[in-house]
Amino acid sequence: MVKGKINLRPLVDEHQQNCARISEIADTCEREKRPRTEEETREYEALCARNEMLKMRMRAAEDVGKTTEEPANPTGQLRELMNANKTATFVLKRDIQTTAALDNTGIIPVQEQEMLEPVREGLIYDKVGLTIRTGLVGTLRWPKHSKAEATFADEGVALPDSKIDFSALEAKPNRLGIAIPVTKEELFQSDGIVESVIREEMPQAIIDTINAVLFTTQANDAAGKAKKVVGPFVEAAKTPFDFAADVPTRKELLKMRAKVIKEGITLTNPCWVMTADMKAELEATPADAGSGRFVCEDDRILGEPVYITSAIGDGNIGYGDWSYQAAGFFGETNFVVDPYTLARKNSVDFILNALFSTVTLRPEAFVLGKKKAAAAAGK
Repeated sequence: MVKGKINLRPLVDEHQQNCARISEIADTCEREKRPRTEEETREYEALCARNEMLKMRMRAAEDVGKTTEEPANPTGQLRELMNANKTATFVLKRDIQTTAALDNTGIIPVQEQEMLEPVREGLIYDKVGLTIRTGLVGTLRWPKHSKAEATFADEGVALPDSKIDFSALEAKPNRLGIAIPVTKEELFQSDGIVESVIREEMPQAIIDTINAVLFTTQANDAAGKAKKVVGPFVEAAKTPFDFAADVPTRKELLKMRAKVIKEGITLTNPCWVMTADMKAELEATPADAGSGRFVCEDDRILGEPVYITSAIGDGNIGYGDWSYQAAGFFGETNFVVDPYTLARKNSVDFILNALFSTVTLRPEAFVLGKKKAAAAAGK
């Protein structure tokens, strides 16, 4: 193809510059979490209109040239074949230009879309009624004592000694952090996008980890090492409430709830915690015969809210009152951007450190239900 007198390069360059400016406006709005201002909207609309005009000119430039084919000589070829007593079929072909010819030219526009963030489960530690304190200092301690016991005695008979045992619960800070090293080339070439993602993702990673440890039923990690921080269901898993089948009945859930109440726990923030699969099963399990009601309806069981997380494990159902679980951050959450330590690699270290702790004030306020066979197998 032979190009006409129209020069495509300035058109392509201007189009790319306009696209870059539109991307800058989008980055600014996303970083500052706001819509476009009136001035930005006017500029955006002007850039879009100019790009449409540039596309029209580029299409016109493509149509200026004409494809040239080397003229075939079918008459001469036919004469040669006839003299040789051969037959021939002639197919006239032309090369067809495809979009591959436009690769890396900038003529085909690239429409940048919103950044796709990682898929996350709904974080529930801030929904179950757990109070998260911040700015804590030192070690938290809750003194506690056992019940005193009174006895009947006959007249004139000495009363036996009674005893009150004193002890304390403590919550010591545990370091929780994340570090992401990135080359300066990556930060520069991404025009701030990579840094923006890092600053957003690092606090989310802290929250993900807290969510996981609060609702786990396992005391050890995958490598068999004891976890530094766990929630109330690790202790509850030692004496679980047994279900007769994979999916509990309404009566079994009532007994789970009663197990907490009969311990003298005053319910203020009770809720159920389970996986999405278990919730779906209970939403399809009739509450009784003939009523048309189901065990779980409107995200509630027995009138109390249901929250889902995979952290609790398949087949498990947790119940409890989260006002008896204390948790908090100690000091200040420290975010550091270190351009020096990895300077020889021309890299920057993004580091986030926090001090977190949680403690179960009343273990009897929580119960874990699971299938009896699974409990017997020690799962």
